[in-house]
Amino acid sequence: MPLLFLRRRALRHNLAAVHALCRRAGAACMFVFKEAPLHAELVCSLLAESSVERLGLVAWPDADFPRPAGVSLHHVYAPSPQLAEKNAQCSCVYVSSLYAATMLRRACRGPMPEIRIPLEVGDGRDGVLPGELPGLCRDIRRLGMPLRGLSVNFACLSKEAPTPELLNLAAEQLERVREYCVEDADVSAGGTDVLELAEHAPLPAAIGEIRCGTGIMLGVYPLSGRPVPGTRQDAFRLEAHVLECRVKNGRTLALLDVGHFHTAPEALIPPVPGMVFCGASSAYSSFDVSDCPESIREGTALSFALDYHSLSRALTSRALPVVSEDA
Repeated sequence: MPLLFLRRRALRHNLAAVHALCRRAGAACMFVFKEAPLHAELVCSLLAESSVERLGLVAWPDADFPRPAGVSLHHVYAPSPQLAEKNAQCSCVYVSSLYAATMLRRACRGPMPEIRIPLEVGDGRDGVLPGELPGLCRDIRRLGMPLRGLSVNFACLSKEAPTPELLNLAAEQLERVREYCVEDADVSAGGTDVLELAEHAPLPAAIGEIRCGTGIMLGVYPLSGRPVPGTRQDAFRLEAHVLECRVKNGRTLALLDVGHFHTAPEALIPPVPGMVFCGASSAYSSFDVSDCPESIREGTALSFALDYHSLSRALTSRALPVVSEDA
C-alpha cells in the first residue's frame, strides 16, 4: 500500500519563510491549502504557530471548514450551487459573475462575506474582462455585499507568468471601481510566482496580498521550478512498493502499487535516474527501469517527490494514508 509522508516541521518552516518574503514584498501572505477541510487538524496545528492570518481553501461536500484561531477563511473559487451555504461561512469569497454573486447572497444566513472579483489577465480560468468590471461591481453592491477588491491569477490554465505590466493593469482597474469597494480594498495576486517577480521588481502598492500554496507545500516556484529562498523541498514524499519486475517486450518494467486512486502517477518525480513512467491504471503504475544505474527489485520501497498535481491528488485521495513526521 502506498503512503504519503509529510514533515510538519518542514511545512512550518516554509510557512514562516514565505510569510517573511510576502512581508518583504509589501503584502500579506495567504496560505492557500485548497484541501484544508480534508486535513483540518494539520492545518490548525500549522497555523497555530504561524504569523499567517489568512487561509485560502475550497469547500468539500462531506468536510467542515477548519477553524484556526485568529485566521480568516477565504474561499478562492466561486461557489457552486450545492456548496453556496458553506461558502457563505467564509470571510471572503471569490466571485466572477452575477449568477455566482446572487446564489451566494441567497445562501447567506448571517453576516455577509466580502467579495473579491477575479480579473482576467491572461490565465483563461475565472476572471472578469476590464470592460465588464464596473457593471458587475454595481450589481454586487446592489445585492448589499461588500467588495474587498480584485484578484489576479497566473499559471493555472496557462503558463502566463506575472509581470509588472499585468499587475499594474490590475491596480489601474481597482482604481476604476474603488468607489464600490471597502475603504482598504486591494488586489490579491496569486500564486507563489508573484514572489519570484518580487525578487527583481517592486510590486504595485495596490497588491495587498499574495496567495501562496506551492511555495509553502513544495518550496518551489511553480513556473520556473526554482527553490523559494529559505524554504525546504522535502515536506512531502510518496512511498510505493515494487510488486513485480519483469522483462516485457525487451524492456525491464517495474509495477508499483500506486495508481490513479492515489495520485497523478504521471506527475510523480522518480527517485532513481533513468526511471521512466510508462502508464497507470486505478491501482498500479508501470515504470521502465531498464536504464537505471541500480537494480530495482520486487519488494523495494521507493520514495517519490511530488509536484503540484500529484500532491493535490494525493491530498484528496481516500485510498492513500497520510503519515505525519515531526521532521
